Amino acid sequence: MLDSLSSRRDILKLGMSVSAIGLLAATGGCEALRDAIANRPVRRDVTTAGAANDVAIYRDAVTAMKALPASDPRNWDNQATIHLDFCPHGNWFFLPWHRAYLYYFERICREVTGEQDFALPYWNWQKDRAIPSQFWGAGNPLDHSPRTATAASQALDSWVGPQTMEDIFDLTNFEQFASYESSAPRGGTGGGYGSLEQTPHNNIHGFVGGTMGGYTSPLDPVFWCHHNMIDCCWVEWNINRQNTNTNDTNWTSFTFTEFSDENGDPAEMSILGTVL
Repeated sequence: MLDSLSSRRDILKLGMSVSAIGLLAATGGCEALRDAIANRPVRRDVTTAGAANDVAIYRDAVTAMKALPASDPRNWDNQATIHLDFCPHGNWFFLPWHRAYLYYFERICREVTGEQDFALPYWNWQKDRAIPSQFWGAGNPLDHSPRTATAASQALDSWVGPQTMEDIFDLTNFEQFASYESSAPRGGTGGGYGSLEQTPHNNIHGFVGGTMGGYTSPLDPVFWCHHNMIDCCWVEWNINRQNTNTNDTNWTSFTFTEFSDENGDPAEMSILGTVL
């Protein structure tokens, strides 16, 4: 099913859900960030010929971010520390938080490389069950140690196979799909894993292993392309299949404030700013 996404003009240039339109009309805000996400440059499957230049720029971006001083918020380790300190898992803030995280990371990549048309490629693990060759090789900035998986390891069908993914996309309830209500991204009451986070997301993290098995997982460059695929899955469920996100104001009114932009300045994004 998701194999067809690699040939689309842009996996996120898809418009808004009906619920989002109504909420934005009521609040009168967030349009600029929402439009910036929806109209970003093309995101391509990392294994396709069309993504070769994106992969080359990504390598340059990783190298440049690692060379930044430790005092710079855009430094590679500092970007991973954002995830360590703030990322929500096992609750309904999981998808919008990571979409905002990807958005600002992509802007940093453009700034440090000077490539303003850069878009982060995604790893379509439904199609390519092994970690793609683009992430391996001596001297390759996208290679990372340690990883448990080898270049020959294959993700299981029960994690990312066609029937598994169809069962997930057939869900119509936001919390069952995207993880359950919580009063806060971390340390709140409630929560629980939805099917997208529990099955492909968590299992791919464990499959890659090493750094990807913990909260400093963004130190492995494959993290960003894995989460790009998770974001793609949210687009498939919410936009292509026209399922609605929750309208609960505890979700729609929340703003994340822990990011940094391409200049290293503090940046924030509301959940409504992430909704397409």
